[in-house]
Amino acid sequence: MSVSARISRLASETAVYGVSSIVGRLINFLLFPLYSQVFDPDVYGPIGVIYAAFIFLNILYQHGMESSYLKFATDRDELKGRSRAFSTAFVSLVVLSLGLSLIMWFSRAEVGSLIGLSDAFRNLLWYAALILFLDAVAVVPFADLRLRNRPWVFAVIRLVNISVNVVLNIVLIFVLDMGIEAILIANALASLTSVILLIPFSWRRFSSFDAGLWKQMMRFGLPFIPGGLGYAVTERINVFFLAKMNPETVQRLYGLDASSHPDLNEKALSQGAHVFTEHIVGTYTGIIKLAVLMALFVQMFRYAWQPFFLQHQNDDDAPHLYGKVFSVLSLVLLTAFLGISFLADELVRFPLPGDRTLIASTYWLGLSIIPIALVGYVFQGWYYHFSAGAYLRDKSRYFLHATLAGSVVAITLNATLVPDYGMWAAALATSAAYAVMSVTLLFLINRHYQVSYAWLQVGSSVLLTAILFALWYRIEILQVWWAELILIAGFSLTAMRILEIPLVDSVRSILRSGNR
Repeated sequence: MSVSARISRLASETAVYGVSSIVGRLINFLLFPLYSQVFDPDVYGPIGVIYAAFIFLNILYQHGMESSYLKFATDRDELKGRSRAFSTAFVSLVVLSLGLSLIMWFSRAEVGSLIGLSDAFRNLLWYAALILFLDAVAVVPFADLRLRNRPWVFAVIRLVNISVNVVLNIVLIFVLDMGIEAILIANALASLTSVILLIPFSWRRFSSFDAGLWKQMMRFGLPFIPGGLGYAVTERINVFFLAKMNPETVQRLYGLDASSHPDLNEKALSQGAHVFTEHIVGTYTGIIKLAVLMALFVQMFRYAWQPFFLQHQNDDDAPHLYGKVFSVLSLVLLTAFLGISFLADELVRFPLPGDRTLIASTYWLGLSIIPIALVGYVFQGWYYHFSAGAYLRDKSRYFLHATLAGSVVAITLNATLVPDYGMWAAALATSAAYAVMSVTLLFLINRHYQVSYAWLQVGSSVLLTAILFALWYRIEILQVWWAELILIAGFSLTAMRILEIPLVDSVRSILRSGNR
């Protein structure tokens, strides 16, 4: 099979893998315009803090038990053995997650203070504890569907969860006129729906709890926690540093005075100066969702890339094939960077009935961070590509090394820059952390598995991207939609020639992907 044919197959698989997860992230983006019409940034801010905490807490709640179940159930061919692994993992998740949720509820003052949640919003932790518990309960049943090759059941339940979440958000917010807690209530009920729908596919799997097996599963699963927490630090610790910013610094950085933001200052007088900080947290966690458009492709590529490189690892031209995939990936990532950076302003200003815009103007203060955040997703995409060598040479420990290196960078930059420079520093810290992760992984694995990367051509494409972005940023006449589209199209065609990606093969790849 030719290189172009195999890359075409990867493109097809990229469009199929992880459909429910991708749709979930897309819906999450589409819900934000709805939230922005109803909730000011200072009200939406606590939701951003809670969902950032979810990334950390889910790792503790699940304590590597999903991976443990997949390993130990796969090692047991007989149904009874798999059922014992199912029950053992399930009981472990239920007991630990219930205990953690109870601790969160009874210690909500301490937990709220730790994550930067003001007193007025600490009641939201009850819903957060419930969501974390229900999601943990569903972990093993979902993993079992994957193990039994039931992808459509898995996807349908996920999609029902998403649909319930969307409908309840609309009903609770617009029909019942509920406050910010509606977002978490909808999430909790959607998670409960998943648990209920999983029961018919899981109840026959229950058997006895095996204490000896549980110890083995814990020994296997617990080492996943440091790496998971390291990734969480890289991805979302910036939100907690933003939540700890001094309100006076926030006012100074963003000009939140009484003349430009009278409503916000009135709230500050009645509720306290912390609303200025919550305003910035809400702005950041809301507007950063524009970058999810690029994150969607990165995740789709991740789902397809691992089975692809494993299937072709024994091909004679595997290093050349993987290098060509890297060139195509770089083309898509750099094009997406320019496209989203250029058109973000037009997107948020898209007119809606009732003299509204797609995203309320109260959030536009954060638009300048979008290009910085997108750089991080370029490096994240590269990181996933570099991971192939670690899998093929059984060097999985390098993932932990790279993640910990990124975590150190994230913590250092957030701690030193965010208190004084706010949102752009938060975005910069995350992007720098991903850059360090990808470079570290490449450096470590390159000694064991070398891919034929076209570094000169990729570097030239990156340089062209930087030049076009600088010209667009400096020259106002280029900041109109038609000029932006010309720049994007011109870059794509030029970069394809630089990267030696034939236009005809690329079009065929897209058409084949769409027909499969």
